[in-house]
Amino acid sequence: MKEKESPVTNSAEAQRQRVLAHLYLRSLSTIESREQLDVLHPAARIMELRKRGYNIETHWVTEPTECGRLHRVAQYILAQGGME
Repeated sequence: MKEKESPVTNSAEAQRQRVLAHLYLRSLSTIESREQLDVLHPAARIMELRKRGYNIETHWVTEPTECGRLHRVAQYILAQGGME
C-alpha cells in the first residue's frame, strides 16, 4: 500500500472541501475518492455539494481497485461553470 498524507480532519465539511478542490482540477471516481482523499462515501458528499448548488455530473465507469478487481463506479465531473 502507498503511504498517504493524513487529512487534518475528516468532518463532512472537510471531506466536501477536499472533493470540491479535486473537482476543480479534474474528475473524481469513487475509488480515487477513497484512496486519495480519504472520503469513504463520496456519493453523500456529492449529494451535499449538489444541494449547495454545484453542478456535478455522474458518469459510470469500470476501474480496478489497488488489488486489481474491476468495479463499476461513479466518475464525478464538475460541469462547466461549476454552479447551477
